[in-house]
Amino acid sequence: MTEERPDGRLSPDEAFAALGDEVRVRILRALGDAAEPLAFSELYDRLPVDDTARFNYHLGELRGHFVRKTADGYALDHPGRRVVEAIRSGAVTDDPELDRTPVEDRCPTCERPLEIQWRDGSVEVFCPACESRWDRSWGRVGGPEETASGYLGRLPFPPAGLRGRTPGEVLRAAHAWTNLELLAVGSGICPRCAASVETELDACADHERDGVCSNCRSRFAVLLKASCPNCPYEMGCAAGPGLLSSPELLGFMLDHGLDPFSPRSVLRLDRFLNEYDEAVRSTDPLRATLTFSVDGDELALTVDGNGDVVGDSSER
Repeated sequence: MTEERPDGRLSPDEAFAALGDEVRVRILRALGDAAEPLAFSELYDRLPVDDTARFNYHLGELRGHFVRKTADGYALDHPGRRVVEAIRSGAVTDDPELDRTPVEDRCPTCERPLEIQWRDGSVEVFCPACESRWDRSWGRVGGPEETASGYLGRLPFPPAGLRGRTPGEVLRAAHAWTNLELLAVGSGICPRCAASVETELDACADHERDGVCSNCRSRFAVLLKASCPNCPYEMGCAAGPGLLSSPELLGFMLDHGLDPFSPRSVLRLDRFLNEYDEAVRSTDPLRATLTFSVDGDELALTVDGNGDVVGDSSER
């Protein structure tokens, strides 16, 4: 039986060993489905186990870390909730299929219908009529991959997000999910484990502005990179969306009816966050000015190598 340590923790090996049985996973899922703690008999009745001694043994392996016994019965402890959340999200079990499919939302450049596909934990976005924004898709197992023509980028999105949604709804939900992730990163918080994330901006020293640059493999001269020293989380994007957590940019967007967390128009949101002007003032130290435009108004933000806003101005 798994013994609880004095500090209340298990080693990673002990924790994963405690989950190494189908009955134990079923116990966690049953408690996750319950609206309140379950008595031993209630929990036993919900599982296809015909031996109370065997059931009690597996329940004991979960107690003290994944499952807690309360005055009202058994309930998930916080680590148990995280396991059930991971299962329900599909992140560790599902591999849904969404082949390249047209959606009603329009390309911010040519206003042709966009196309999306789900692959490797992300919604990939394409315009069949435009040039690519990136010639590599980052975040892939084994390294970046070359992309098909018209690739506009990818939006991290768990498999469960596809359930019950049309392709257009998937795209809008993926934008909202990604922007919430960017908000966490911009606030210095890892969206996976909540540790302090490390961010930096990098400017292409010899950026080619006609199409995708052969040096940085992007249409954007200034890129954001973020990584977590505590978990494998890494991400990269254009500098503009990476400023989403700044009060200046977020306030400007909301003042103009642009809600990045519940986008009614993907075209308008994408155009604002990706079709901005950028000017690299210096590379050492890095100073770059990004100018965002909407409804005839402009907001210019000057940022440093850490991604912090060091100056701003607006014109109406």
